[in-house]
Amino acid sequence: MFCLSGRVEADRLEAGIRRLEAAGHRVITAPETRNEWRYFAGTDEERLAGFHRLLADPAIDIMLAARGGYGASRLLPAIDWRRVAESRKAFVGFSDFTAFNCAALSRAGLASFHGPMVAMDFGDGEPDAFMRGHFEATLWGARDSHTVACDHGSPAGTITGRLWGGNLSMLAHLAGTPYLPQVDGGLLYVEEIGEQPYAVERLLVQLHLAGVLARQSAILLGDFDDCLPTNPKRYPYAMAEVVESLRALAGCPVLTGLPFGHIARKLTLPFGLDAELHLGHGEYTLAWPGLAGP
Repeated sequence: MFCLSGRVEADRLEAGIRRLEAAGHRVITAPETRNEWRYFAGTDEERLAGFHRLLADPAIDIMLAARGGYGASRLLPAIDWRRVAESRKAFVGFSDFTAFNCAALSRAGLASFHGPMVAMDFGDGEPDAFMRGHFEATLWGARDSHTVACDHGSPAGTITGRLWGGNLSMLAHLAGTPYLPQVDGGLLYVEEIGEQPYAVERLLVQLHLAGVLARQSAILLGDFDDCLPTNPKRYPYAMAEVVESLRALAGCPVLTGLPFGHIARKLTLPFGLDAELHLGHGEYTLAWPGLAGP
């Protein structure tokens, strides 16, 4: 366990470790994960050292982030991406960890996972059963899937593409850098928290102007927690209008309601593996391979 980003609340970290150990996992934690410097879990050098130490340990199969926040993108140029590619470990996290997901694919050609984190999902009260089930199905199973009710308005059929995405702010933050992967024909999933709807649309427009959206075969929208208009003096631009605008921009199916992101009830989704999207009438099903698959 490690942290590339914000400082970690000690009680949540320890609670998360206990729950993972009670589930039968052997947990190895980089000591630097408990450090504090400014906003971060230690200095840039300390966070990087903790990550590289775990990376070099052949006994570790899964590297699970402790939390997000901010800070991973500060480290991207210093991470040894050759060692990441050669490690054959599974890397899991969300939120600010989207920066690592993106760079792992673009710089190391390595698929990773958008999923729960120790302090956030295992350490903040009893872990959600839906989250745990899909976490285990993806990391120890051969295949997982989920069906969502959605009036998407697209023709029925199946779309196959590379599954990738994560936090919208982080994806837009990396546009124009060598750390945002160039994915053609992808199934792009995005989520956000605490942004005004007009700001969410602005981030999507940035990806559109950067040519990212035009290269996708479908866009799946996750949870947009607390993304509400709050200024009573301005037009109350809503997320429903953002979705309408996105559908006009994207030129591909735009689907809502995929449960992932800054919520307890979340899926664990591959970042960089091929998946299938089955469009039905009033619903869709997303299916993806697990680590135990062929």
